[in-house]
This record gives sequence, C-alpha cells and structure tokens, in this order.
Amino acid sequence: MMRKVVLLLVVAALLFGCAQPAEKATPTPTPTPEKKETPAATPTPTPKFGGKKEVVIGVIGPMALPEGQAEEKAARLAAEEINAKGGILGLPIRIVVGDTKLNPDTAASEFRRLAEVEKADMILGGFSSGVMNTMMEVMAETKTVFLADASSPAHPAKVAENYEKYKYWFRISQNNGTTFAWDLAGMIDYLRSKGYEVNKVYIIRDEHVWTDAVMKDLTPLLEERGIEIVGDAKVGRGYTEYEQLLIDAEDKGADLVMPILAIAGTGDVLVKQWAELQPKFLLAGHDLAAIDYQFYEKTGGAAEYYIFLADGGVLVTAPPTEMAKHFIEAYKEKYGHYPESHQAYGAYDAVYIYKMAVEAAYKAGEENPFDPDVVVKYLEQFKPGNPAKLTRNVAFHKNHALVWGDEYVRNWVSQWQDGKQCILYPETVATCDLKLPPWLE
Repeated sequence: MMRKVVLLLVVAALLFGCAQPAEKATPTPTPTPEKKETPAATPTPTPKFGGKKEVVIGVIGPMALPEGQAEEKAARLAAEEINAKGGILGLPIRIVVGDTKLNPDTAASEFRRLAEVEKADMILGGFSSGVMNTMMEVMAETKTVFLADASSPAHPAKVAENYEKYKYWFRISQNNGTTFAWDLAGMIDYLRSKGYEVNKVYIIRDEHVWTDAVMKDLTPLLEERGIEIVGDAKVGRGYTEYEQLLIDAEDKGADLVMPILAIAGTGDVLVKQWAELQPKFLLAGHDLAAIDYQFYEKTGGAAEYYIFLADGGVLVTAPPTEMAKHFIEAYKEKYGHYPESHQAYGAYDAVYIYKMAVEAAYKAGEENPFDPDVVVKYLEQFKPGNPAKLTRNVAFHKNHALVWGDEYVRNWVSQWQDGKQCILYPETVATCDLKLPPWLE
C-alpha cells in the first residue's frame, strides 16, 4: 500500500513539472549585413523581332470593284495557306483592308490608317495610277513596303529619281505603260503576219493618266509601222455611247479599233455594240473587262472574236506556272468561282514574295528581317536571271518596275473563241490561232 502511494506522488510530481512554463529563450543576435549595392536584376530574354506576335499585311484598293475584291480574296487565300504551314518565321499573318474608293485623298488616308493604326508590315494593291501617286507619298513617310498595282511609268521613275525616299515601292501585278505599248504594237505585227492588213487605227481609251503614258510610247511605234491614227477618243468611267464612236471609226476607214480601257469598266457594252453593228474592222486592244472569265456570258456571246491583252500574264484557261494552276483551282474551291480580275495573281504573289524576302533575310542573319529597309534589300534580289517562281516569274528592275518578257510577265495577245479565252501570241505560249469574224472574211 505504501508503495502505491509513493508511486502516485512521483507521477504527480512529474506531471506538475511538465506543466510549468518553459524559461524564455534568450534571442540570438542577428548579424548586421554588410552594406552592398543591390545587383541589377537579370533581364528576361526578349522574344525575337522585338516581341512581334503577328505579321500584318494590308490590302488596299477599290473594294466596290472586282479589282479590289480579287486582291483581298487572293491575299486572304495566300495568308490562309501560309498560316497552315506555320506562318512567316512562326508568326501568323493577319490581313487588314483599306478601300481607296478610287479617290486620291481617301486612298492616302486609308494607306496611313493601315500603316500607322493597323501597323501593317507590308501593303499590297492599289489600282489606278492617279491614286497611286498620293499613296506613294504616304508610303515614303511611313516607310512601308508597298507591293503595288498600277501601270504608269511615273511610279518607277520616282524610285529611280529618289531611291531612298521611294525604294519601298515595287510593281507586282502588271507591266507599265511602256510595255503595254510594246504589246499593242506586237498585236498589230501578229495580225499582219496572219494576213490582216492594219493601216488605220482608231483608238478608244480611258480619259486617265495611265493611257497618256501608253500613247506616248505607242504613237511612235505605230508611225514606224506606217500606221495612221485616225481617231483618239477619250471616255470616262461608266461610258456607254460607243456606237457613235464605232460609226465614226468606220466612216474614217479604220482597219482596227483599239480599246485601251481599264477605268471605264464598260468593255461589255463596247463589244455588244461592235457585234450588233458588224463594222468592217477588227476590235483588238487592251480591255481589262475582257480578262474576266465570265465576260463571254456577260456579253451574251458578243465577245466572240474579240482580241485583247491578258494583263499580268495569266488566263484561267492558260496558267503559265504550276503555282498559277494551283492558285486558280484553290481560289475557285474557296470562293466558288475563278479570279474575277488579274489583280488576284499579283496580290497572291505579293504575300508569297514578301514571305520569301523576310525568310531570306532571317537566314542571312539579319537582326530584324521585318525591318522595311531590310525587306527592300532582299526583294531586290529577285532580278533578271533570278526571278521568284510564283503564279508568274516575278523579277524587278533597279527602279522596281516588273521585268517584261516571254519568260517573265507580259500581256499575252489573246482572243475569245467558242466561248473560251485562248492565247494567240507569242508562239511560245499560244494555245490557238487567229479567227476573224465572218463579216470580215
């Protein structure tokens, strides 16, 4: 019993001792750190190309017209294809659009918006030499690469005269007014070689600066061939009173009425009135409307025998390259119809050649391959002897005009036959022979 009491007392003492508060620990003095300058933080590596997340490509043109619509559709198709394969140096392309409304002031304002607000890396398109002049000034100010569509020789002349200011401009869609003159003269040579005599020509042309450039070079070429210009009628946009001009041409003994039309936009009316009158002359020249693959239907078949230039070197029925063949069918698959304007080929090529230039710059070790001055340098590498093989073989002269020639880009002499377009000349690409309308045989 006594042992149990002692054991209980011991246990109680132990429990009582554990319940007592522990002694307060004496804090260990914290050593005073030496005064040192705080090292600068290691900077986080900046992503390539200044943090660039996308490539912005602007499309500018008259968006109420087939020319502008075709440029936008073609650019979007090219961007879609390129993005599906990883974009440009891993960056996706975004397309932004500006509408010139064929007004110089509007065109300049829209170009500036695309360059400064949308931050476009490159802008393509244009259409109309008059509005191109104003856009080139904004281009020079904003230093924006501009793969352009317009035909006046005045544009590459600016590049030649003031390279540092205007070097960002390159012609991409078709050749200039001088080469139009060469092709029109070549058309007459071809007709003569086929036995059709051309001694008197009556010209119907746009009342526009671009045709002035064509006439400047065409007139001496006709004189060299002993051909008299018996009429030179200028017509405005939307003109439809061709019947009186056709009658005047016949009264003056014309062998050939030569349209030089793009802005008028009423080539279908001209052809209908020619087919109805059946005058004693051929209708052969440049008419932008005639390149449309639906032109025959629009004229109710009156386009049969119409001879025209295939601007930009491509017809739906005669693609000159494998890429052109692919593009034509891809365009139809995406939009339900073939390209409505030859501007489509230039716009599509513009996106691809820009990609080629940027990637070449990157491969060469350029710090920023998207820098416009750098891009210009690499676009200039596509020159005679080293074209970019696209829907056409695209190369640039030193003044950034498009290289003309059978192996590059030229306006094929073509004709509507049996409801289809075919190429008459040059022989290297010809797909048919000349057919004269029955009233001239």
